[in-house]
Amino acid sequence: MEIYETWTFGEGYHKVHIKHKQAYEKIKSFLMSKNDSYYCRDGKLYAWDVIVKNKELSKVKKILKEFT
Repeated sequence: MEIYETWTFGEGYHKVHIKHKQAYEKIKSFLMSKNDSYYCRDGKLYAWDVIVKNKELSKVKKILKEFT
């Protein structure tokens, strides 16, 4: 199962859709991000979106590899 997907999001950014809670928490900590969104089904969180600068994307992908 794929735990993330990425899309180009404006100039110089990517949106990363994460389906693994620990991966999301580690990335959020790395980015020191306060702006993200989440997806909820039946009262349970199951995915998160984080906006990442292009220069940070390779580090984010390394973190995600730890959880695949």
